[in-house]
Amino acid sequence: MDDSKEYQLYLEALDEEKSAWARRTAVKRLSECKTEESLYYLNELVVDRYCIVPDWLKKIAREYYVCLCLEFL
Repeated sequence: MDDSKEYQLYLEALDEEKSAWARRTAVKRLSECKTEESLYYLNELVVDRYCIVPDWLKKIAREYYVCLCLEFL
C-alpha cells in the first residue's frame, strides 16, 4: 500500500516544498484514480488529524472527495 500511486499523490499533496498548483494538481490526480484507496487518502486530507493540511487544500480535497463519493453510490 505504501508504494501505490494513490499514496505517492497523497504525499505530493502534503509536500510543503511543492507549489500550491502542484499540490492542487496532486489532489485532482488522486481523485481521478477513482479507487477506494484514493477515497481514503482524500478523506485523510479533509479530516487532517495531524493539523498539517492548509485550509485552502482541505476545501479542494473536500470537493473532490464529495464528487468521488457520489460516483461510488
